[in-house]
Amino acid sequence: MELSFEHFDFSKDLKQQRELFKDCFPETKGETIQEEKHYIWKFHSFPDSPQSWEYSSYIGAEMVGYYAAIPYRYKIGNKITSVGMVCDVMTSSHHRGKGIFTKMGRYSTGKLSSEVPFTMGYPIRKEVIPGHLKVGWKIPFSMPLYMKFIRLDALLSSRKLDFIAPLANVFISIYNGIIKTRIYKKYSFSLTTNIKDVQGYDSFVKEWSSTVPNALIKDLPFAIWRYGAPERNYKFLSIRTDVGKMIGFLSFRNIIKEGVPSFGILDYMVLPGYENCHGLINRVLVDCAKKEKVDAIMTMMSKESATQYKLCKNGFFKSPFVFYLIIKNLTKEFSDEKLFNEKNWHLMWVDSDDL
Repeated sequence: MELSFEHFDFSKDLKQQRELFKDCFPETKGETIQEEKHYIWKFHSFPDSPQSWEYSSYIGAEMVGYYAAIPYRYKIGNKITSVGMVCDVMTSSHHRGKGIFTKMGRYSTGKLSSEVPFTMGYPIRKEVIPGHLKVGWKIPFSMPLYMKFIRLDALLSSRKLDFIAPLANVFISIYNGIIKTRIYKKYSFSLTTNIKDVQGYDSFVKEWSSTVPNALIKDLPFAIWRYGAPERNYKFLSIRTDVGKMIGFLSFRNIIKEGVPSFGILDYMVLPGYENCHGLINRVLVDCAKKEKVDAIMTMMSKESATQYKLCKNGFFKSPFVFYLIIKNLTKEFSDEKLFNEKNWHLMWVDSDDL
């Protein structure tokens, strides 16, 4: 087996790349994510230059591997830097067990070391983690999936337990009523489906970023791109004080997870000192879920962030599903201590390419 590597040329090999994606991610069958327009949005419309880094591996003329990263910008301490957010790492199912994944990772991160100080990723499949660790990635901390159930019809139906749904729904309703947090009347909220309609968004995220040691730069150009994926619709919830100051923001969309109609929260930001707005946020989400017949609300974040954002106090459970933050410190420009400390981050789905 002679394996070769090169920078991926989408004008030549996009068809092969899309077929490889379908092979490696069969769970996305029928979704827009498999289509060329999603690829173009993701890797060739990012509001920065370069828009992405892409690498591919071949056995002869057959593409057997692909590795990509998008240049997300982060504030690390007081410095703003591009970071390689690694995604769509793939190895053909017909050639697994040959070390391609490891060799592809070593080649690609070697190339990226001249572009960015470190790379980040969010795998949920445990089988891919050993391959990352072999080429120098480390796991600073885990990021569980937290879920709040509004009702249990879909979950129990998927397990052929429909007959206990009425009783289970009574118990979940009682539980949600018990843990309901106080609603402060001095706060107001607004919902929109266009990020451009969120007044004061840029100034809010700038203030929020200043309170987090390591923070993704979520300015309006980034947000327009991030929420601009083909055929995906998002909702944006903003929380304001009685004088109009924006102090909280959520982005979420309708998803189906494990057969359960759900809201997936991509981003959740609250300014320090305004933690008592979590009750209002929870009420708005639940009201929206009931209106749209959504059974659950879910989000991904670290245990540290979940405590800070009072998820459990608002009825969220830590599910068995766990994502892992992985980092490869390529240049040592930033210390491992600064990059691997869970308290320095507030990472969510918005920091990844998911949802």
